[in-house]
Amino acid sequence: MAHAAARSVNASYGDGDREAKRKQEILKNIKDAFSLFDKESKGVCDVREIGTIVRHLGICPTEIELRDMITEIEEEEPTGFIRFEKFERMMSRILLENQYPRDTEEKLLRAFRTLDKEINKGGVVKGFVEADKLRQLLTTHGERFSQEEIDEFLSFAVDPETGTIQYEDYVSQVCPA
Repeated sequence: MAHAAARSVNASYGDGDREAKRKQEILKNIKDAFSLFDKESKGVCDVREIGTIVRHLGICPTEIELRDMITEIEEEEPTGFIRFEKFERMMSRILLENQYPRDTEEKLLRAFRTLDKEINKGGVVKGFVEADKLRQLLTTHGERFSQEEIDEFLSFAVDPETGTIQYEDYVSQVCPA
């Protein structure tokens, strides 16, 4: 009985260590991402860079959600800059509480298959989407992506020989196993 209690206590220490290590890693990632845009190492960055930093950290909010984030961390009298301390506090809360969970592999595949049928007409799933057609769709429908976001996505996702996105391959690369 005493051994089981000791194992239980040791296990809980391990959980605490794991959580502390996770928090430490998140704080380091936040600092590293922010410092990429803190050009003069003054602990501030241009408010227009916040969306890029947030997405770099693996969070993909809508434009409205991003606006809410910025409102939360802006000074009462907006200066056009965001202080690291406020950004770190907000992002550590978001990341630790997993407020923006990543989409599952299956959800991404369903989305691509829907686009595949829509783009290729006739309801046939071919397993790929043409980059030019996807670019047009993402810049003209729904919450539109910026040209920079589209270019970054396509540079990673498109097969340069065919000009298509083999979406099952792409999804398997971006989704953790």
